[in-house]
Amino acid sequence: MVWSLEFLFILSSVACFPGLGFLWGPCLAAVSVALFFEAASVFYEAKLLSPFIMVDSVSVLMGILTAVVLAISFACSVKDFQEGERSGIDSALSATSAISFFFFFFSGWIGLYFLFEASLIPTLWLILKWGYQPERTSAGMYMILYAGGASLPLFLFIIWASEACKGDSVMLWKLSESDFMEYGVPGWISILVLMGFLVKLPVFGFHGWLPKAHVEAPLGGSMILAGVLLKLGGFGMIRMMWCLSMHPSETLIVISALGLWGGLLSTLVSAMSSDVKLMIAYSSVSHMSFVLVSLASCVPLGKVGAQWMMVAHGLVSPCMFALAAASYDFSSSRSVGLNKGLMQVETMFSLFWFVFALGNFSAPPSLNFYSEVVMVVSFMGMGEHIVTPVALMIYGSCVFNIFLFSYINHGSVSGAIKSKSAISERYLSSFLLVSIFIFFSFLCLDAFI
Repeated sequence: MVWSLEFLFILSSVACFPGLGFLWGPCLAAVSVALFFEAASVFYEAKLLSPFIMVDSVSVLMGILTAVVLAISFACSVKDFQEGERSGIDSALSATSAISFFFFFFSGWIGLYFLFEASLIPTLWLILKWGYQPERTSAGMYMILYAGGASLPLFLFIIWASEACKGDSVMLWKLSESDFMEYGVPGWISILVLMGFLVKLPVFGFHGWLPKAHVEAPLGGSMILAGVLLKLGGFGMIRMMWCLSMHPSETLIVISALGLWGGLLSTLVSAMSSDVKLMIAYSSVSHMSFVLVSLASCVPLGKVGAQWMMVAHGLVSPCMFALAAASYDFSSSRSVGLNKGLMQVETMFSLFWFVFALGNFSAPPSLNFYSEVVMVVSFMGMGEHIVTPVALMIYGSCVFNIFLFSYINHGSVSGAIKSKSAISERYLSSFLLVSIFIFFSFLCLDAFI
């Protein structure tokens, strides 16, 4: 299985070599080595490498995802780097990724909270300085109010629990589980504690900042936001639920219901929208709702499915935003109606629209497909009432992605489309790399456990 993993990345490297430049070589080597150790189960269980660094399978996967998404965002944002007024955007992307990377490996809850909130600063910088429209100010305000306000109960709980456990270490909290049982954590407090992560995930009802941020952010910002920042919420929930040894309860059932029906509403909103970026943003809310319900099931298989989905979504969604940005280069509009007939203009571009639409609605044999199967199996034990919203959500996701692909790529060419190709070789190389990873990762699924 390890050899199949190595072969997968060698194949990706060879296939994508012509347009990668010097950025991808070290990145692919690092990813390959890290996944080699991951497949060998070196980091299967949590290990403290130092007083401040804790490594397990989830943190390694999220660290790899951060590195890959950063490299893809650099490759697809070359046009932004070349524009004089956009100088410095690479520093903001690097800062956001670096903060997120350290978040995934930090072992103390106070440090985790600091990094969790600090990730908002370069993201806000990206939106305010390089946003496209005057509404970027309100988008930044929404993001700060939602994420900052919702995480205050989490901060208070961390202070209280650190005092009770005589430290803020994640491992110490796990070893002091009896102390939490002695004090008791009421259900409504659990909701308040998890709310900070639910906003970053985000779940429907706390998602108002995400579509605004995506619409106003530049391409690199949208890719980092979808591929990395949304995973902070899922990773935080995994850590907190593991530390507190949460079991199925009425509180988690309420959270699951919010996630399921909210995900369904997000799918409907994305299907009815006419803005390509907005459609992809609401699609992210729907996918991360699956992650929430899977984690709330408190089943080990649910955690595995959530990990797979976070990795799969973290690769597919940034590429969808890159495709949307390339469509904007063709027509100078994000409207679905003004981007019709792109297949007649750029066939290779339409091919990748098709590939990532398949991945986005979890067509086999993509990693998204296996993650959804595992997650559905994990939370079916919660009751038969789960079946209806899950089936509708899956069906709605298929309808939305098929509509998006067919409307943009088929039909007569829109009058707003420029005849000149706007797709660079770096775009296509990045898309090819991710496509190979998404559709051939079933050869090494044990590397994602």
